[in-house]
Amino acid sequence: MTATKAIESAAVVAMLRATACGDQRLDRAGEDWVARQFLGLRERVVVDAMPRCMLRQLLEWRAPGSYGFTLARSRHFDNALQAGLSAGMEQLVLLGAGYDSRPMRFSAELEGIAVLEVDHPATQRRKRDLVAARKLVLPSGHRFVPLDFNGVDVGQALLAQGLDPGKRTLILWEGVSYYLPQRAVERVLQLVPMCAPGSEIMLDYAIRRFVDGDAGTYGGAQVARWLKRIGEPFLFGLDPSEVPQFLSQHGLRAVSDLGPADIEARYLRLRGQDHTLRTLGHVHFLRAATVAG
Repeated sequence: MTATKAIESAAVVAMLRATACGDQRLDRAGEDWVARQFLGLRERVVVDAMPRCMLRQLLEWRAPGSYGFTLARSRHFDNALQAGLSAGMEQLVLLGAGYDSRPMRFSAELEGIAVLEVDHPATQRRKRDLVAARKLVLPSGHRFVPLDFNGVDVGQALLAQGLDPGKRTLILWEGVSYYLPQRAVERVLQLVPMCAPGSEIMLDYAIRRFVDGDAGTYGGAQVARWLKRIGEPFLFGLDPSEVPQFLSQHGLRAVSDLGPADIEARYLRLRGQDHTLRTLGHVHFLRAATVAG
């Protein structure tokens, strides 16, 4: 993505996370209390001044499924991090991190663990400035790594920046894969078997029919219009039936692959009710591990 588009996309997600923080309608409220620190003045005024219930309704009207998707994805990736910590993870890689706040929210738990935060140089530069200005606390093993995924051997670039292939590693890759050509996605997947047995990657991916132009899924038409406006089409997608074979080509196996119905049932059920918030109908959450792991 270009510098401007990378910053814009990251800012939109930060605003959605800030809006979701403390949503008491769900069995477990949104927990990204740091997201607000990354908002510009206009977004902070909107989030602070508008009643949250009205803001959430407006967001659902303007971008159906995006609010629930962001909330569920954040929680799902948080759960993967907590599971990794419990399983003896030694190294964390945040790819295309944007305004990911996990190094701050889990700073105590990540102490003593190598954390490589990788992102587009422009987005990362603004984030570093905000981290310093807001005096946000990072774990001592944290390192910023500026990198553009296109046309780069990600593995070699990260090895040069301190990635230790001998460590059991968790890679969190949130909100990026669909913007890249397939070869770039494959280069990232090859990172996992480079690391110690038991290493894993968590990513979200678009279904192939949406990438091919079918915007009939929930929220799909609005996302397609937004992608056209910012000039960043989705390039990579998979049919869920293709996932096992696609992963096996890179020495990986699927641990879980959640579609929209799974995501809503697991993360978006409204407290005391039989129905859920909606998520985007064209994105899955995929967790994959080394075959030997």
